[in-house]
Amino acid sequence: MRKFCTQCLYVVLFISSWASAANQTSSVSVVTSIPVSCQFSNVSPQIVLSEEALVATGIFNLQCNQKFELQLSTKSLQEGGNGTFVKASGGTKLKTLIQMNFIGNVYQLDAVKKIQVDDPASVEQGTIHVKLAEPVQSTTPEGVYQDVLYLDVTF
Repeated sequence: MRKFCTQCLYVVLFISSWASAANQTSSVSVVTSIPVSCQFSNVSPQIVLSEEALVATGIFNLQCNQKFELQLSTKSLQEGGNGTFVKASGGTKLKTLIQMNFIGNVYQLDAVKKIQVDDPASVEQGTIHVKLAEPVQSTTPEGVYQDVLYLDVTF
């Protein structure tokens, strides 16, 4: 009986050494998907113009993870006419001058502008400078004069 158990031990050792000598490998793919995104932040809620035609400033940050196109426009440009203006509810218009600094360039907003950005940084900051073309006169009708600046991103 001892002899049988000893032989069993040899068989077990032989089988276990044979099983451990074989190698098996496998691989598992590790994947993530990052969606295309662009996001505005720190956008000035309002730019209040001075009656003396001094420059008023607003800002925005734009963060995109791929190339994009920024289109600048205003409600007044979309209504037609020459240049930008603020308008009262009665229809009186006051001409404005709008300038934007974006990615090291200065843009005069006298028509709809499209800015192509092929290699965006982590965050692009824009600065908007707006002023009345001329100071308000004593004969200018009273009212709240408004325009809307549109910043549209296509990516």
